[in-house]
Amino acid sequence: MLNEVPIGTVCPFAGQIHPVTGDANNIFPSSGCSSQDAQAGSLNADIPIIYPEASGWMLCDGRYLEIDAYPELFAVIGTLYGTQGNDKFRLPDYRGLFMRGVDAGSGLDPEAAERIGPDGTGKSSGIGSLQCDAFQEHQHNYNTLRLSAQAQQGPVVVGGIPSEMKQTNDPPNNPARISMYKTRPKNISVNYIIKYR
Repeated sequence: MLNEVPIGTVCPFAGQIHPVTGDANNIFPSSGCSSQDAQAGSLNADIPIIYPEASGWMLCDGRYLEIDAYPELFAVIGTLYGTQGNDKFRLPDYRGLFMRGVDAGSGLDPEAAERIGPDGTGKSSGIGSLQCDAFQEHQHNYNTLRLSAQAQQGPVVVGGIPSEMKQTNDPPNNPARISMYKTRPKNISVNYIIKYR
């Protein structure tokens, strides 16, 4: 079945793939989205290592390919993700990223016009464009009480007098849900592979 999909199709793959490159994502190095201190993950010796190229698939890892060696894939993605000289084009680099459907005028991605182009330059709202991490602003009002103590003989009476409205912007206080790097949904890691023949 996978041999019948069109060239350029990208699929999540749950198997362990031998990395061709362990380089950091260099398509978007100055976007503020990536950490150039990233390390390639170690391979688990108990799990078979797959080499998908023999089946016509490649890891979406941003490497350059010779145009003459992969004309069918080049006919689909061209230099969308970058080029090197006149004879090389770049694979998309989907390592560490979530996929999102292109807005295509639906209005469901209100910041589509602010996305970074697929080659790491300019603005683009189309295929391959990148959107950095964001945390939607969250604030709400709450009442505070002003405590006052009244002196008298006997026990001290403390009363609460309604006071002003305040606004919060504090992060959640559950340490397991706080990340200094990003806001994220539950997720699982997969390899994204692209059909090249």
